[in-house]
Amino acid sequence: MAKTKKLFSSAILLFILVGLPAVSFIYLRSGANYRRSAIATMGDFGKMPDLGDLPPVRGEVPDDWRGAMTVVGWLDPTKAEGTKVYGHMLDSLYRQFQDSPNLYFTTIVLAEDPVTAVEAFADTYHLPESKMVSFLRADERDFAATAKAFKLPLGTYDSPGVQPVVALVDSSLTIVEHYDLARRDDAIGLVQLISLIIPLPAKQDIILDRGKEL
Repeated sequence: MAKTKKLFSSAILLFILVGLPAVSFIYLRSGANYRRSAIATMGDFGKMPDLGDLPPVRGEVPDDWRGAMTVVGWLDPTKAEGTKVYGHMLDSLYRQFQDSPNLYFTTIVLAEDPVTAVEAFADTYHLPESKMVSFLRADERDFAATAKAFKLPLGTYDSPGVQPVVALVDSSLTIVEHYDLARRDDAIGLVQLISLIIPLPAKQDIILDRGKEL
């Protein structure tokens, strides 16, 4: 009996000294490999265009985008369905990452009265004034030109805002990916990639809409 107890104790000690470190190493390595694989899928669609000529409507863009990740979207309130999807996703993204450093959400707006349009949009989708969130005014030409400069994958007859497509810019100011937020896989992919590089505060779960968790 004493011998059995001694063998059992030795087995537990061996597991603590050897087994647990080995399991931890495998877990960490698999996580690191997953992160590298996800980052490796990012593309290169050129450098982020200068948005300095677009006047701010709400919020202020950072003095230097470098060193942060930026999600750039296009808002045309006359495109109701695209606006609704974009608004819900922007709300969800902001709530999940509002305490994370080095992340910005910038929206280029086409509207006859951009101030009123942005205030209505922010109220509808629960977006407070924040250093993370900014809206920039554009006329029709600049609205289309910025979408082209960010290389948005739009159809021949599509315009920005019809489909809620966003561009993701990395810390080196490279446009690395585009996401159509109307497509669930794209929306999940955007959240997962951001959370790999900028971890969710307090181990939050990924959320795509209010009250709906993955």
